[in-house]
Amino acid sequence: MRLFLLSCLLAVPLLGAEVIRPFETPGAWKFGDSAAWTWSQEKGTAVLTLHQQQAFKPTVRSPFNLAWFTTTELKSFTLTVEARLTKFDAGNNDLCIAFGRQDDTRFYYAHLGEKADGVHHQLHLVDHADRRAITATRTAGTPWKPDIWHRLKVVHDAVAGKISVYFDDMNTSVLTAGDKTLTHGWIGLGSFDDLGQFRNLEIRRD
Repeated sequence: MRLFLLSCLLAVPLLGAEVIRPFETPGAWKFGDSAAWTWSQEKGTAVLTLHQQQAFKPTVRSPFNLAWFTTTELKSFTLTVEARLTKFDAGNNDLCIAFGRQDDTRFYYAHLGEKADGVHHQLHLVDHADRRAITATRTAGTPWKPDIWHRLKVVHDAVAGKISVYFDDMNTSVLTAGDKTLTHGWIGLGSFDDLGQFRNLEIRRD
């Protein structure tokens, strides 16, 4: 009897939380340049690939390559996704997760660059002006590995203004910030100026 009750409890979503799987609705995604992106299947799992630079340049300094999930405006949430870089060069290679998008010039993004410096491996705010770092704490960089899927997590508490980003270790943050400028908006995936892939995107909305 106890085992039966436990199995029933595990099958019920957490009270107050809604789980969204944006890759189940490819038509809900907006691209600055759709030719730069492709959808594919890998062992039954949807994969979104940024295979070339977008023919798109933002009006303020911010990532050149972002795909936006347009059907849901999120406030507080926990986002998890698997990602891998597909281009490694002498630069500071990166992938990005964006959120709180109000329009093309107003959103947050986590820049997961290989080496931390003034602009790489930072949490940024784009607020009708060039991106501005709002990072409170960070590690030395993001240890991307060729041909490896890494697990990423972003937790945004819009009420408290707390942002935390995780890489592989889901218990220890690699980036944190405190900011209340943006309290809701779309989420996005991509890169500042590199290439990569994403799969198993899941959002828990509180």
